[in-house]
Amino acid sequence: MTGESMPGIQSRGAAIFGWLMFIGFFVLLWNILQLPRTALELRGGLRIFHDSLGLIVMCLAIVRLIWMAKAPAPRPPAGLPENSFAFNRTLLAAIYLAFAATGLIGFLFAFGEWDRPVILFGVQIPNLIDESDAVRKPFGYLHSALGFYYMMLATIWLAYGVFQHLRYRVGLARLLPGTRI
Repeated sequence: MTGESMPGIQSRGAAIFGWLMFIGFFVLLWNILQLPRTALELRGGLRIFHDSLGLIVMCLAIVRLIWMAKAPAPRPPAGLPENSFAFNRTLLAAIYLAFAATGLIGFLFAFGEWDRPVILFGVQIPNLIDESDAVRKPFGYLHSALGFYYMMLATIWLAYGVFQHLRYRVGLARLLPGTRI
């Protein structure tokens, strides 16, 4: 994703993509936090937004994982050991993998629900799975559990990034999307 950039520097495309993921995730997180606080009869718009933005974040995560696998590995910033940098990048890849899995499982969950149609970007999608508690319950629980899992991974990734800053003085700005990694 970074091409042959200088150590600790991302390409412009990687930086833009990082900001898209960052913003998409935090808007989706806001939506997730609003759903349980909203009366059941008023959740329709939030659910359509959740399903549509969830699809975008899932697709971005899949593209990012493919990009990470195919592109040359970025070089760590000066002073940061290769193995420490690689561990941080592995955590980030695990977060993207959890986003992708959460999205795929979320759609199985949504199609297993019988009380609402699946609407993406204002277009109703035909049911791909018969309405079924056997589909809805396990995929619903797994979808929720993965949400907690990627939040845990993100916390570990952030804590490790702070550790890297304190131990190796590589800066905290590298934890935000942008040109520094």
